[in-house]
Amino acid sequence: MLTPPAQPTATRKSRVIAAAAVGTMLEWYDFSVYAALATWIAAAFFPADTPGVSLLSALAVFGVGFLFRPLGAVAFGHIGDRIGRKEALALTIIVMGVSTALLAVAPTHATAGILGPVVLVVARCGQGFSGGGEFAGGASFLIEHAPEGRRGFYGAIHYMALIGGNLVGAGIVAGLSFSLTQAQMETWGWRVPFVIGAVAAFAGLYIRRRLGDTPVMEGAKKQDDLPRSPFIEALRSDGRAVLRGMGLVVGFTIMSYTYVNMQSYIVTVSDLSQGTAVALYSLSLLVQLGMIGLFGRLSDRVGRKPVLVAGAALMVVVTYPSFLLISSGSTGLILAGLMLMAVAIAVYAGAFTTVITELMSRRTRYTALAVSYGFAVAIFGGTAGFVVAWLRQAMGSGIAPALFGVVAAVITLVTALTTRETRFARLED
Repeated sequence: MLTPPAQPTATRKSRVIAAAAVGTMLEWYDFSVYAALATWIAAAFFPADTPGVSLLSALAVFGVGFLFRPLGAVAFGHIGDRIGRKEALALTIIVMGVSTALLAVAPTHATAGILGPVVLVVARCGQGFSGGGEFAGGASFLIEHAPEGRRGFYGAIHYMALIGGNLVGAGIVAGLSFSLTQAQMETWGWRVPFVIGAVAAFAGLYIRRRLGDTPVMEGAKKQDDLPRSPFIEALRSDGRAVLRGMGLVVGFTIMSYTYVNMQSYIVTVSDLSQGTAVALYSLSLLVQLGMIGLFGRLSDRVGRKPVLVAGAALMVVVTYPSFLLISSGSTGLILAGLMLMAVAIAVYAGAFTTVITELMSRRTRYTALAVSYGFAVAIFGGTAGFVVAWLRQAMGSGIAPALFGVVAAVITLVTALTTRETRFARLED
């Protein structure tokens, strides 16, 4: 058992939050702008007579990147548990920055033929690989620094950073789509958000390199209590926790990524423009962002489990009505559907990051968390946008994908109901 870490100073708290948040923001910034730009990316890289086919191709590439998340989870988890959280997080943001820059300069199908889509796929795979280590690293780094009695709030901050990146990405795309012509967006406008993301990634690297490791990890290094093979040890000692974590992720990731892809989905089920769809989505994100911190703080007061269960139950209840409202074609009802999804995600997210981190033991926390989250997101989250679009086209109904989300949310609700309370877990054990 390690000695409990000293409480961080106010200045160090701010630096820790910034260092942990920057990568998470960028990860979801990249996902958000890709989802929002999907129709333009489809036209640039996958020209086809049928727009729906082009969009499916672009969303499939979005999903391909997630196949590399498990590889990133194992690779960065090994570094994070063997060498340090700081070193792993520095590498994730480097890979993220390079991949985003590559996406920004990728040649289109018209200028380079098949090479264009190939470069697009390589860039998305790089983003997926870095994403496999980013969530777990940021969560571990932030929560292992959290003051006593504030881990729930710090975990919420981690997810708020994620939503913040989502919001910034959506806002930039909305601004570009309203200020540029369709021809400008098709030729060069869609590249601008990725250029911004690449520059921000390397600014984030500077922030991360200025901090030391977490107190928990520093204590483990001093006592030379580090795993030789984090992945093998995680499967042996934390195997059940990893599976439980995956159960907690399934419904949540499908709801979250379906929500992100609504920026493009709305255009296919209504007469609204891409800019209007992104603007409505951004408005619902603002509501969500404000709520997550409140429920994170609530989890410090009443426990993680009540908040987690309430969020999971909401996801089950609101999925079908959300699709029904969004498929109506009415601007007001579409916004109402987005708000329902936003609230359900906010309640669950208030406790989720902290719970899944507290479930894992200290020696293999980074790896176990990365594998649990990365594998579930790769299988279910990355395919959510594609599955939703495919179900709509295959069944000819805008609400057909709702069943997919409901089943996944039920799995997560059952898992949440059977998960122990982690509020008083010792991170040093």
